[in-house]
Amino acid sequence: MNKKLRILPAWLTVILIGLLLVPGFASAHAYIVKSMPGENEMLAQAPAKVVIDFNEPLQKAFHSIIVTDSSGKKVNLSESRIPEGESSALEADLQPDLPQGVYAVQWKAVSADGHPVEGTFSFQIGEGGGSTGNAAHSVVTAPDWPGTDQVIIRWLIYTSLAFLAGIYFFQLYLLPVGAGSRLEWSGRSTRLIWINIAVLAASFLLSLPLQTGIDAGVGWRGVWSDPSLLLKMLRITSFGEVWLVQLLLLVVVIALAAAAPRIKDQDQAYITRTVTFLLLMSMLLAKSFTGHPAASESKALAITMDFLHLGAASLWLGCLLAFAVLLPKEASLPADTENRKKGYFAVIRRFSLWGTGFVVLILISGIYASLQYVPTWYSLFHTSYGKVLLAKCALLLIMLLCAAWNMLRGRREQRSLGAGVWLELTAGVLALMLAAALTNMPTAMSSPGPVHMQQKLENQNLVTLDITPNTTGVNEFEVKVQDSKGQPVKGIQQIKLTLTCLDMDMGKYEIVMPGGKAEGYKAEDLISMAGKWNVHVHVLTDKLETWDTDMVIHVGNH
Repeated sequence: MNKKLRILPAWLTVILIGLLLVPGFASAHAYIVKSMPGENEMLAQAPAKVVIDFNEPLQKAFHSIIVTDSSGKKVNLSESRIPEGESSALEADLQPDLPQGVYAVQWKAVSADGHPVEGTFSFQIGEGGGSTGNAAHSVVTAPDWPGTDQVIIRWLIYTSLAFLAGIYFFQLYLLPVGAGSRLEWSGRSTRLIWINIAVLAASFLLSLPLQTGIDAGVGWRGVWSDPSLLLKMLRITSFGEVWLVQLLLLVVVIALAAAAPRIKDQDQAYITRTVTFLLLMSMLLAKSFTGHPAASESKALAITMDFLHLGAASLWLGCLLAFAVLLPKEASLPADTENRKKGYFAVIRRFSLWGTGFVVLILISGIYASLQYVPTWYSLFHTSYGKVLLAKCALLLIMLLCAAWNMLRGRREQRSLGAGVWLELTAGVLALMLAAALTNMPTAMSSPGPVHMQQKLENQNLVTLDITPNTTGVNEFEVKVQDSKGQPVKGIQQIKLTLTCLDMDMGKYEIVMPGGKAEGYKAEDLISMAGKWNVHVHVLTDKLETWDTDMVIHVGNH
């Protein structure tokens, strides 16, 4: 068997494992880390305002805080606002001297990644103490599955951009068989370019009212009935700013695409088309400034990786379209059968080098995204985001198998690619559809699943920590201590857990489990917010020996 074919399964396994590596941590959507008043807090005096602090920056538009009394009457004195100098807090003034009673706070905001979140909590004015303001709040995020219109419009943008970039790449860097050749582009290429420009322009223009309706919570009809929402979206949201940049790039792309065929000097036409290709890649880069990368802690790195992932996949897919539609009837190839066949496979071999680079970029950026957005194996198999990611990886494997087969045929100069390239292209188009869905879905960070962690101590004893369900609110904590033979350790006087939030300074709180239980030590207690926590396990024995270890967990918000 060919050596390359023998190592192919190993490489595919490495790629699949790499794409699914998931031990990292990152935020999903915005959630409350603290509020004043707090959830169910009882206040002796009426507050002057409601302040809500979130874990990440918010969009400057389409937020609200509505406070109502027990009869449903609104008691706000002002609309919601983001305090000056802040980016991750909302506040609203209340009417002075509110009477005693129970009040409900309904809030809404748009995360930095463009996904709307909303929720409610209540507080009471009257006698008695209250909470610290760090209790869990009810939060409703966007649905796990995005709307059909979201997926279709985003998919059309991705696909048309990929096809355009791939056609230009094919014509500029793959097709010229002779060094320095500057050949006329075929009418078939030109028609294919304009079809994709038309699809891109239509879907791109529709993306503005679509996103506006989602963020404002009014849908398509609400946007058309109130055009001022579009202006608000363009003026004070990151999506609007990026959309305007992309609109400018699109206008220039259209102008250059129309001008290039009229330029007589082939070198100048080549430069014009090269600039057009770079502008198309710039549109892909601009896309990375919205969505999940925009909410990342390492924003520059996240945007770079997102661009590399989408850019490499787009060029791969676009070149496949060129191979399927343009290459078989390419007029610039020699007319005689033998030389035409050599030119045909020379283009395929040239692409195999580029394709290897595209796969490497997809692998590296895919691993990074998995580390950022899928925290545990549980979340990979039990969340909508994880399941769609698995399906996308399956399609990628199909593409890799087809690519390997096509590359082998290209090296052996067998008959034309035929159905193989169409299968690879179809898998790629479907993968882009799933990518469009993933962009509009909550990541798997919100549901990491129950914690089951083990740590071996210096004395070879094994400490096991289980936390269920591992979300904000009340959780069950269980600790087991076993010796080197797997038997429960006896003579434990007390086990104490000390929880410290690693995302912000919230102090520490302790959970004490009294001794006398050989099998395990259990307790129920509150985890006040989602994110990264350090759990320090302190074991005290009857002989006053102490054993300590630390474990880092990620808590979900639903």
